[in-house]
Amino acid sequence: MAVTHAKVTCDGMPFSTTQRSLQMIVFNISQCTSNTMQNMSDRILFAHLLRGVGAILVLISHYIGIFWIMHPDISSLLGAPVIVNFPKLHLPLRLIADYCIVFGQLGVGVFFILSGFVIPFSLENSSKGTFLVRRAIRIYPVYIVGFCLVILSILTLSHFTDSLFKYSIKDIVAHFGVITRGPLGVGRIDGISWTLEVELYFYISMAIFGSLILSFDAKKFSGLACLIALSCSFYLASDNYLIGVQIASGLLLVLGIAYFSFLKERISIKEIFVIEVVVFLLIFVLWVFVAKTANYTMQWMTGYLLAIAVFHTCFALREKIGKNALISHFSDISYPLYVVHALFGYAIMYILVDIGSGAYLAIILASISAYIAALAIHAFVEKPTMRLAKAGGWRNLAASKT
Repeated sequence: MAVTHAKVTCDGMPFSTTQRSLQMIVFNISQCTSNTMQNMSDRILFAHLLRGVGAILVLISHYIGIFWIMHPDISSLLGAPVIVNFPKLHLPLRLIADYCIVFGQLGVGVFFILSGFVIPFSLENSSKGTFLVRRAIRIYPVYIVGFCLVILSILTLSHFTDSLFKYSIKDIVAHFGVITRGPLGVGRIDGISWTLEVELYFYISMAIFGSLILSFDAKKFSGLACLIALSCSFYLASDNYLIGVQIASGLLLVLGIAYFSFLKERISIKEIFVIEVVVFLLIFVLWVFVAKTANYTMQWMTGYLLAIAVFHTCFALREKIGKNALISHFSDISYPLYVVHALFGYAIMYILVDIGSGAYLAIILASISAYIAALAIHAFVEKPTMRLAKAGGWRNLAASKT
């Protein structure tokens, strides 16, 4: 589970980087008339704020839920021994933990819809090659630095518990390319990169087929959604559940693209309603009748369906949604927070719980630490690379090496 920023242009993602795309929108629409700029920025402000809400939901899911209810598995992932007499959560934390998958998949589902909604703006404003290069610049530097912090936290924990560090250099380097991990036969370490894999394959697909997909009507969008549902059915019913989930995430991405087409007045309100109902029903059928039953299958589905409802509501009220500095701030740092928070925070919580700290203290200190780490990555990695992408500085770097 888990997580990444938004973009609009005068003529015109995870998980990943829809918040940063929004910032690119603001940059590019400066070339438009002042009225057009104001109208467009007002119309996509809701997407920027949703990004921040999604980041908070994922953090709540992991720190108040996953760490506590999946403790033996989390300890194994960290390469640390299981804590004897691991504490149990009490109300109200226990109530949140019991439904943590709903919180997490609500956040992740919103991220996917936002990515589908926002990425077409970027695609329509640049060549396919430029689009892919800019996406790579925004994804990889932040992810690599954040992942290195995660590895450092696991290494620190191994010294604290006097355990062997379980990951090899190959395991670590294989993650740097995100989509290189699977083909190299390396198991996932961080637990959150599955959404980034979806994002990267989505970017590639849009670069190849985007111009065609953006011309779709309701029938073609619905047909594409049915094709995606059929493709993921086998995996959802097997032990490869997560692969099925990754493919099924395409349903939310398609819905986001459809909302983009509606905003651009390429499809009607009736058509967007039909597409939304089709996606909603396909997710319901896949998780109720197809997916292999597991402890949290229904919570996963519920999170996705709630994400559709939340996005629908916010889109409908987009002209009435005003600015919020706090949520906007979390949106700004949502991608680095997503990348670094999980195992980095789990390692801190493990140590605190092991020395006898209570659940509240462990959650608070892990949250503060993850926030500071995300803020640093945003300031020293994400913002400079965003400026590089906006200014086309990557072209100059490439030219200097030739």
